[in-house]
Amino acid sequence: MSQVSEGQGEHCPLCANKQRLVPLWFQESTETWIKCDLCQVWCHASCLKLPSEECDRIDEYHCPECTKSYGPSIYKVGIRKSQREHSKVNYADLENGLTGNPYKWKRVLDSKLFQKHKFRKVRGEQLTIDWIRWFGLEEPIIIESSDGLDMKMPHKDITVSEIAEAVGYDTPVDVIDVSTQQEIPDWNMYKWATYFDGPKRDQVLNVISLEVSDTSFGKSIVRPRIVRELDWVENMWPLHTKNIEYPKVQLYCLMSIKDSFTDFHIDFGGTSVFYHVIKGSKVFYFVPPTPSNLKRYSRWISSPEQSMTFFADLVKDSYEVKLVAGNTMIIPTGWIHAVYTPDDSIVIGGNFLQGFNIRGQLAVYDIEKRTNVPIKYRFPYFEKMCWYAGKYYNEILKEDPLSLSQWELKGIVDLALFLLDLAGRFGSGNESTTEEQQLIKDNIPEEISDPTRLTKRLSRRINRIISQGNVDFEEELEDKNHNLKSRSDNNSGKAWENSVSGSTKIKLRVKRRIVDEDHERRVKWTKTNNSVPPRPSPYNYSIYSYDENDRESSTSPTPEEIVRVEQIIKEKIREFEKEKLQKLEETEKFHWEEI
Repeated sequence: MSQVSEGQGEHCPLCANKQRLVPLWFQESTETWIKCDLCQVWCHASCLKLPSEECDRIDEYHCPECTKSYGPSIYKVGIRKSQREHSKVNYADLENGLTGNPYKWKRVLDSKLFQKHKFRKVRGEQLTIDWIRWFGLEEPIIIESSDGLDMKMPHKDITVSEIAEAVGYDTPVDVIDVSTQQEIPDWNMYKWATYFDGPKRDQVLNVISLEVSDTSFGKSIVRPRIVRELDWVENMWPLHTKNIEYPKVQLYCLMSIKDSFTDFHIDFGGTSVFYHVIKGSKVFYFVPPTPSNLKRYSRWISSPEQSMTFFADLVKDSYEVKLVAGNTMIIPTGWIHAVYTPDDSIVIGGNFLQGFNIRGQLAVYDIEKRTNVPIKYRFPYFEKMCWYAGKYYNEILKEDPLSLSQWELKGIVDLALFLLDLAGRFGSGNESTTEEQQLIKDNIPEEISDPTRLTKRLSRRINRIISQGNVDFEEELEDKNHNLKSRSDNNSGKAWENSVSGSTKIKLRVKRRIVDEDHERRVKWTKTNNSVPPRPSPYNYSIYSYDENDRESSTSPTPEEIVRVEQIIKEKIREFEKEKLQKLEETEKFHWEEI
């Protein structure tokens, strides 16, 4: 066997036609080459995944091609290449009375039964703000292709070494020992890339909290359009203060070794998460955030027996979701989940607060405070972000309340109560300590000079909107000619299904718009001033295609199907308006009879 430190004038056939970045664990002052003793071809040891120590142990090297005909390489006398891996002992775990076995999680997962998920799978172009306004954001959403998401992600062949170079080799990184689910101190990106791209993996380690927004790597990434439109930080946090402070949680790079596992958790502050798999695959285990499940979770994370108890055993329903490279998923507020990594993977993700489950976000924040979650693991500037949201929604309620969905209106009620409670804590006659009052004041933005006044205005405006009500259609309809049947939807008004082409169904959702007195006055004013838009139609409706399982189909309704269903709905709207007029006339007649 021939071995040199530099291959002068040679070209490695394994990487000659490829753009090559040598892994960091081979980036020394020189690079090791090795020559096949049979075909005399030189190759980079790094391309063969051979560390220099392994090269030293070989007496006669056979390249992969020659191995097929002449057998494996011959090792030096007295040195035996073991055919099985020796078990490694994690002594830190032994000292703490633990068995440091990272593979225990796989055995546990294989022994459990999880339900098959029924979460929506949608196309990127379908996932819009209007879609969220109709369907809400209560369950995970899976997008199998990046098409239509209007995002920009790293290329699918990116390596951890490239990421380390882009974010900076000296960048600190939190590394988790999978066997104990504890952090290992004193790691940077150089050391992490050396481990991840190298051949020596004495432990199964995981990185899930590398925030990259302010790096050149992060600046080359664009989050999905729907995330940018939903994100409170993106839309409400003042731009001029982002150079000073802001919740830097919008963009993470997750790098996981095969068999990595993250135990059950809720993302901080009840944030929603977008999750895009660049390389490898992931398996999620979801538990719905019902009130009873959240109580169990709160007790579990506070229990000294947490490490001895698999959380999914404590609940009734848990669901399995598998993602592969190219898949994207949106995880809504409060969903309790664990994550297993079947293959080495690189993922781009990010956290965001949004207005479609404000109550859930506040509930998770309360759990974190009651269970004394360290500040490091909470959403940064959570209360300050809520004040900005209160200011934002106060303006929306004043200028354009019709643009808000029922999900948002209900959430604003909870937000107003939360801010009222905060504002009431720094007045006289309350039980808050001086330190607590000062902390609350520090989290009130400078732009809000009178927080008490803001909370009262927000409460008054949302109460006025809610008191006007939202009219949902509840009548049952069965049209034999069109094979139409009616279904009620708790939050999105009325849904009708029209079986028009085999197993494909057309669903039409109709919701009555809220119209307030201010808007009526604005409409009258437009007669003399065209700068204000005319009054919108009192009805909103959207048409979606569904499959036989009542899940949104990838097949769009045909123009003929849409025309057909629109005609039906127009007839129903006329019927509802006629009934409404009849009820009004009957009321007026009764009133005159009383007089």
